[in-house]
Amino acid sequence: MTKYLNLYFGNQPTALLNASKLRSIEQTSTTTTVIKYNGSASADLITITHAADASGLAVQNQLVEALGTVMRAPYTNAAPLVTLDFAISQVANS
Repeated sequence: MTKYLNLYFGNQPTALLNASKLRSIEQTSTTTTVIKYNGSASADLITITHAADASGLAVQNQLVEALGTVMRAPYTNAAPLVTLDFAISQVANS
């Protein structure tokens, strides 16, 4: 069964990201984290814009931890809600 990261960001609708096909998570700046899928096409990238993270890795680490949690969760809980410690302003295909 496919697993998902159900990413919560404030009063916006959640973003449902396919966790089963995710290939990498990279925090590219203090305010941007990129999730990469199978291919190299821009359609295979999800860009998350978030509040500044002085460490430059905290959001990436939280997403990696959430990915591990959802992959270990039973199939009856295929899309648990994920809330980051940093406010998310946008989730977009880039």
